Parts: sequence; structure tokens; C-alpha cells
Amino acid sequence: MVTKSILTLLLLCCCSCSIDGRLYTNKVVPFSENFNRTKVGTKKFIIDDFKIKEPLSGFNVTVEWMTSNLKESATKAGIKTIHYADLRVFSTVLGIYSKKTLIVYGD
Repeated sequence: MVTKSILTLLLLCCCSCSIDGRLYTNKVVPFSENFNRTKVGTKKFIIDDFKIKEPLSGFNVTVEWMTSNLKESATKAGIKTIHYADLRVFSTVLGIYSKKTLIVYGD
């Protein structure tokens, strides 16, 4: 019985409902909060942002890169008006590797 309680407590501490879970996160959250009469776009595009942290040396070495920029991606998708965006967050093991995906909707 004690082992189950300790395991449950450990899981609650390591996994969270916030954007940054300690062991694993994979969720989509609204990037903007203005939902008052927001139109649903007929087109969308995606921009990925990758990040890798080196946790062992203590120098906080981090590498981060994006796949494209907002203006070029909107032009390629044929979007002239952006209505809203979602943010997908994927992260593993204390954020050592993370990927944020911006999903933009518009017409």
C-alpha cells in the first residue's frame, strides 16, 4: 500500500497539467485568448521551434532553431488575414528536448 502511494506521489510530481511537464508533455493550448467573435480560418500553416539543452556541464548550453518565419509561411499558405493560433508543446525529461509548434489559422 505504501509503495502505491509513493508511486502515485512521484507521478504527480513528475507529470503536470501545465505547459512544462517534468518527464513528458504533449499538448495543444490556445496561443491567443481573444475568442470574442473570432473567425475560423479556412487555411493554416505550421512553424516549428526546436530546443535542446545540455544539463550536465552546468554551462547551460542550449541550441534552438525554427523551421521558417511567420510572413513567408503565411504567404506560401495563401493567408492574408490571420485569425488565431494554437501552440503545441512537446517536451521530454525536464525540457532537455522540446518542440513548440505554432499552428496559425486564417484566410
